[in-house]
Amino acid sequence: MFTRETISEWMEKHHVSNLDLATITERRELSAFQLGDVSYEGRMFAACSISKFVTVILILKLVEDQKLNLDSEINDYFSSFTLNDENGIPSQITIRQLIQHEAGIIDLPDQFGTMEQCTEIPSMEEIILGNTPYYERPVFIQSQEVGTFHYSDSGYCLLQHAIEQCMSNTIEKIMTEYIFAPLDMNSSSYDLETVEQYGIDGIEPNGSVVSPQACYYPYPAVSGLWTTASDLATLVNAITTEGFLNKESKRVLFTPSSTNAEVGHGLFVNPKEPSKGFSFGWGIGFQSILVMEKNSPKSFICLSNRNEGVHQLEGLIGQLLRTYT
Repeated sequence: MFTRETISEWMEKHHVSNLDLATITERRELSAFQLGDVSYEGRMFAACSISKFVTVILILKLVEDQKLNLDSEINDYFSSFTLNDENGIPSQITIRQLIQHEAGIIDLPDQFGTMEQCTEIPSMEEIILGNTPYYERPVFIQSQEVGTFHYSDSGYCLLQHAIEQCMSNTIEKIMTEYIFAPLDMNSSSYDLETVEQYGIDGIEPNGSVVSPQACYYPYPAVSGLWTTASDLATLVNAITTEGFLNKESKRVLFTPSSTNAEVGHGLFVNPKEPSKGFSFGWGIGFQSILVMEKNSPKSFICLSNRNEGVHQLEGLIGQLLRTYT
């Protein structure tokens, strides 16, 4: 097991100025601490694509509440927009296929940037229709690719739009009602003003410091969550405790795709250790990881305010995870 002194030495070696770490043991003992600049204690980190994991937990809650169905066509939830394939024919892809990145969507390269691209936050429908600098064409399905894994931010934009259309509210308010408020996740937010006030600066591979606004992604379900390791540990603890999710939802979370054993629902799964699930976050100025187990409360969450330019498992986060396990 690591000590604060050891972690501080590793942080200096990897040029990481702030780190947020939480672990849960088999006995549900929670350890959480932030290291680095003391003025940043209690501040929020960009979770980046760990946002997708949290979005899936919300979807599972809405399925339990009979608001959504994993195997319903996504178009069933749209009122003013129809998702088509490349021939203009309405698509039949489902919520489950979008969650597992198997809906036949291949994102354009170098899209889905941060608030630096635009001064206003567009609606999700505007993004999907290709009417913003964030995505420069309408989202559509490539029929021949349905069932094949293609990691897709566009797919989670569609999921956010379906959630908001179904619930007639913003995903921020829905998430607060179903997850943040019930679990007292008071240091988690998608709100730009809150991020500007409580978010910490990020650091790019070249050492340049970037402000919270420059690291802010205006599509909450995809990569817009700002949070702390303690809040994410609270969520994981709730998931592994009876009462927050039912048994079927917990089973689904770790159930792999029929065509890809490494893809669960909101988690990536190691086929050699199918009871262990991973969620990764990587964006401008930040990297993060969440590791949880199917049949145990044991978990590991680490948020770093530096994009090291290498995969999380090859940098400081990987070093910490290997030491912990």
